[in-house]
Amino acid sequence: MLTEEDYREIKGIMQKNVLTMSEDDKVIDAAKLMAKKSISCVIITKGKKPIGLLTERDLIKRVIVEGKSAEKLLLKEVMSKPVVTIPPESDFVPAGELMKRKGVRRFPVVDDNGNLVGLVTQTDILEGIIRLVKHLDWKLVTMKISVEEYIERLKESRII
Repeated sequence: MLTEEDYREIKGIMQKNVLTMSEDDKVIDAAKLMAKKSISCVIITKGKKPIGLLTERDLIKRVIVEGKSAEKLLLKEVMSKPVVTIPPESDFVPAGELMKRKGVRRFPVVDDNGNLVGLVTQTDILEGIIRLVKHLDWKLVTMKISVEEYIERLKESRII
């Protein structure tokens, strides 16, 4: 059963099984892994801490367009850094707004020690918002209250 927090926190929508690589791995290996797993990025870690990202966009801009060899390049040469991370207890609506402001499509999710615990993408946030809207709609129907009264309750509970 989902809790109220699961309807609005990153930990309720994030991907928990995230593929990571080392900064000394080759770009071609990351590209092959991304293709094989049908994913749009890999997180580059040192220990358990994220230090960079390699995205499809990075591959296009920093490797293909510049005519560089993915077989020779290391991830540390083309990864996006520094990495903006987010804690799992963050509300996903402001996280989506932060993505828009920063011009990024994903955030690594880290615990209090800075260790990687997941990844949240724009798609995850959209799916979370859809789930939240369905939940709110169900609450309205079952509570038989007006939309105005429900919005006031949400404001009081700091959901919106």
